[in-house]
Amino acid sequence: MKQTAVEWLLQRFEDGDMYNVEDFEFIKHQALAMEYGQIIDAWKDAEGYNDENAVILAKQYYDKTYGGKDA
Repeated sequence: MKQTAVEWLLQRFEDGDMYNVEDFEFIKHQALAMEYGQIIDAWKDAEGYNDENAVILAKQYYDKTYGGKDA
């Protein structure tokens, strides 16, 4: 079974993987990228899209809903 981005991040905390600021920043960016991908995939699944336009539409949904990937 897949982990959500939050579950994955919490596991990193529990495993003690964050020893310094660089580790924290790296893991934080990994978790944000994972969350972004999961939201894109969930939107495509929910809308039933599975073509090249699906990614564009899903990214537009993400940007409109969450203010963009880097927001």
